[in-house]
Amino acid sequence: MSPRSSRIRNVFEPLDRSIVAKLWQERFGISEQAFSSCRFFRKANSIWAIGDVDLPALSYEAIGMRIISCKDRPWKPTTSALQVFGRYATKNAMNLNKQEAMIFLEGGSQVIESGCDAGYVVVFYRGDILGCGLYSHGKLISQLPKERRIEKHYQEQ
Repeated sequence: MSPRSSRIRNVFEPLDRSIVAKLWQERFGISEQAFSSCRFFRKANSIWAIGDVDLPALSYEAIGMRIISCKDRPWKPTTSALQVFGRYATKNAMNLNKQEAMIFLEGGSQVIESGCDAGYVVVFYRGDILGCGLYSHGKLISQLPKERRIEKHYQEQ
């Protein structure tokens, strides 16, 4: 890879707020107002959010918080983004009981009946956001990054 192509990959391209907000509105019912203090940028297969500030014209490895992975279809929200913006979700949000929350936090999959649409969901326990889950055919699959999962604290008998 030439040095020039390497620099091009590190460019953060500005994105219009309404485009990003529309994605979140359609999937999670989150109002564009929730993103009013943010600016958005795309770099490779990711969308990043920062506060509404001007950035100096420099080359950056990362800026703000990565909020979306566009690598696959459909787009995937990051757990960090859901922990910030998920509280505004009015749809595709799933509330778990204690046992279900433990399985989710361990990175497990479980059968749960829900009115959520198939796809990514915001997962809650007692009003707190745990992160991102993938819901399909009555099954919730934890999407927590491995480094954020907890170890099983019970003995199987």
